[in-house]
Amino acid sequence: MSEHPIIFIDADEDDHDMFKKALSELNLPYPILVFSNGQMALDYLTTSAVTPFLIISEISMPGMTGLELRTQIDQDPGLRRKCIPFIFMTSPVVDYLVEEAYELTIQGLFEKKGTFAAWKMQLGSIIAYWTECHHPKRFN
Repeated sequence: MSEHPIIFIDADEDDHDMFKKALSELNLPYPILVFSNGQMALDYLTTSAVTPFLIISEISMPGMTGLELRTQIDQDPGLRRKCIPFIFMTSPVVDYLVEEAYELTIQGLFEKKGTFAAWKMQLGSIIAYWTECHHPKRFN
């Protein structure tokens, strides 16, 4: 098992359950951490020495939104140096939010799929991409 978790941030508990179930069925070596809002995730990121494998965040959440979280990560030199891939998985996809998200130098934005099977396939594709991708600070 890898020590580099996949972090999922979403206010919807049903999405937490689907995310955990999909990753469990994909049998991936990454631990899963879920947070209900951006502030909880930021608190973890700023106090943990662990470099996550990937951050997947909803854009719209109460408290600190995904956009605000991404801004905070980018403004923190220590977190920025970790080069953690950051993607949004959201619904609905709204044009102005897509533009705003990419101005924050995210690595992707995906619309949540409507069925579990489609969501699982989407997550599998995203994680497979980042497993093969070379980027700065990639751990062995």
